[in-house]
Amino acid sequence: MRAAVVRGKGSIEIARRPVPEPGPGEVRIRVEACGVCGSDLHLLANGFFPPEQTPGHELAGRIDALGGGVDALAAGSRVAIEPMRSCGGCPSCRSGRYSICREARLAGLHDPGGLAEFALFPAERLHALPPRLDPALAAMAEPMAVVVHALRRGALARGQRVLVLGAGSVGLLAAAAARGLGAGEVWISARHPHQVERAHAIGVARILGESDAAPGKLEALGREAPIDLVVETVGGGADTVRAAAAAVRPGGVVSVVGVFWGALTLDPMPLLLKEVTLAWSYCYGSDAGSDFAEAIRILDAERDTLAPLATHRVSLDDVARAFEIAADRRAGSIKVSVIP
Repeated sequence: MRAAVVRGKGSIEIARRPVPEPGPGEVRIRVEACGVCGSDLHLLANGFFPPEQTPGHELAGRIDALGGGVDALAAGSRVAIEPMRSCGGCPSCRSGRYSICREARLAGLHDPGGLAEFALFPAERLHALPPRLDPALAAMAEPMAVVVHALRRGALARGQRVLVLGAGSVGLLAAAAARGLGAGEVWISARHPHQVERAHAIGVARILGESDAAPGKLEALGREAPIDLVVETVGGGADTVRAAAAAVRPGGVVSVVGVFWGALTLDPMPLLLKEVTLAWSYCYGSDAGSDFAEAIRILDAERDTLAPLATHRVSLDDVARAFEIAADRRAGSIKVSVIP
């Protein structure tokens, strides 16, 4: 089969690999679409992928073959994949918080991922897809589950005002998920015109430009219209946690889903004086109900609105170009989908 393979820092290309055979409890998936995540871009650019790794953890496809003991699934069924393996027996796993299992492994980082024609996953990590969900949108079940989890970690309650910092694919999905989970009003900060356009289409009530998303401006805005929950989706080296702390109301919650790759600036005084809850959110789980099942429900219910987030579809043979497009915000990309 064809599979994307990391050759070194900043280098990814197509290689031939044996088609994997499913072991007991595993299912082989014929990949229909795999998204390029911002973390993939960072890991590749900085040489953090293991040598010869096949990346990709946002994927959907069809069941191609069943391993021993798998009898509740049928070949040919369309599924979204939860790309996580865990021990299954520790307190975190037993409570449904398997993403924080000490033995957790993520496809595309620790194990071969979805930028290939075929991939293997545990049967219990597969989720049936509605028939009308396009593969590129179905592959967004993974990042949608991430933001559903972040909103649940942030204790989102119906009718609350939510501010999402960042309007990349994760931020836009967070805004859609907040609306789908009952938020009364959703705001978002956006830097680029194509992000503003998609935020309007999603139904965001207020879009803040870069200058309005500075801590001082956000504090003033939060006084005028109290913000119950801030969802930080930018990460990197941004000053967005400090901005979130300035924006959120007294007694509110900041849910951090963005990945920070180093030390960040944190002003503890607003957090202290307002008794803000700072909730870190990593991946997904089932402790509050399946985050993946909720993600698929929202994607299906809003499929016409969310489909345009899949801005680019690139052949697996051009995987290096897919990474280039995803890294270039001037290209107008939101989600780049690789199609085997």
